[in-house]
Amino acid sequence: MEKVKTIKSEDIAENSSALFEINTHQIALFNYEGQFYAIDDMCSHAEASLSEGEVYDCRVECPLHGAEFDLKTGEAVTFPATKSVNTYKTEIIDGYIYVEMGTNA
Repeated sequence: MEKVKTIKSEDIAENSSALFEINTHQIALFNYEGQFYAIDDMCSHAEASLSEGEVYDCRVECPLHGAEFDLKTGEAVTFPATKSVNTYKTEIIDGYIYVEMGTNA
């Protein structure tokens, strides 16, 4: 397991997201009601960036076709997506968001 330092937690406004690249892997970071989540950025249904989607009810909506993913589990909760995305544990250390690569949250 590798903990990777990303950005300051204050740089992601509540109920919004940011995109971060870790070893050429695109990770979407989310701040939902003060809790931080990290998932694969690419929608499992079609090539669309989940970090560009709307965040609500601890879900992100894919901006392309409207599929929703649970930020805690990565589960695809609405069609047209049927496959989950990977999730990653996050931790705040000295004001920075760290993402634990290699493990599902």
